[in-house]
Amino acid sequence: MKTSTSSLWTADASPTALGRQVKTSERVASAILELIIERELQAGDRLPNEAEMIEHFDVGRGSLREALRILETFGLIVLRSGPGGGPVLLRVNPRDVSRSFSLYLNLGGATLEELAEARLLLEPLVARKAAESLTPESAEQIRRALDREAGDGVEPSIIVERANDFHYTLALSTGNTVLNLLATALKEMYTSRLVNIGLAEKTTDSTIRHEHAAIGEAVMAGDADLAERLAREHFRTHFEQIKAASPGFVASRITWA
Repeated sequence: MKTSTSSLWTADASPTALGRQVKTSERVASAILELIIERELQAGDRLPNEAEMIEHFDVGRGSLREALRILETFGLIVLRSGPGGGPVLLRVNPRDVSRSFSLYLNLGGATLEELAEARLLLEPLVARKAAESLTPESAEQIRRALDREAGDGVEPSIIVERANDFHYTLALSTGNTVLNLLATALKEMYTSRLVNIGLAEKTTDSTIRHEHAAIGEAVMAGDADLAERLAREHFRTHFEQIKAASPGFVASRITWA
């Protein structure tokens, strides 16, 4: 539901309590986020203009602009210029979460093999949780993902895209927001690096859809044990293909990207 800019501030509204423990810009960013949640703003909604927010939060222009840049860096808003521009809400994108993760993992010296090991632990749990949390709605989403994957021919880039879509759908089907975002962000981090060097298309062929179909059917049948086992076998098999194709890649350090 769209909320007009003018309705965000009421005449008797007092400035949001910002606290004093962190930088002003970070406190303002946090307060804007709380406002977004409180007002149930959606992707595409505009935040109030600069003058309104400066008055509401009782801060300087520099602090407000830095706060907006913080939110933009995390992929929560986009700052559009020109008439009708300003800060506009974006949909939360696992790619932005993945980028934040990769910064810290890069600094920590984490490798692609460590990322793969983490996914080997996580992906089977995602399949199990999806089976245990199955609803008619999630079953329908999984069925649609499998149908899309089965009907898109053998173009390598399309195969990779639909394979990713299946994993994202499975993570969403867990019904656990934290698990969904974590699994999807790690999947994005892993696959994007394979794609960037052309390795994804070399190691992903049409047989992957049959493995996904088996996992999906187990999930939709509510067979958590089978879904978990198939997901583990699926990821282990695929990673072995990656290692055979590019031993140096799996040992390389995760870069910030």
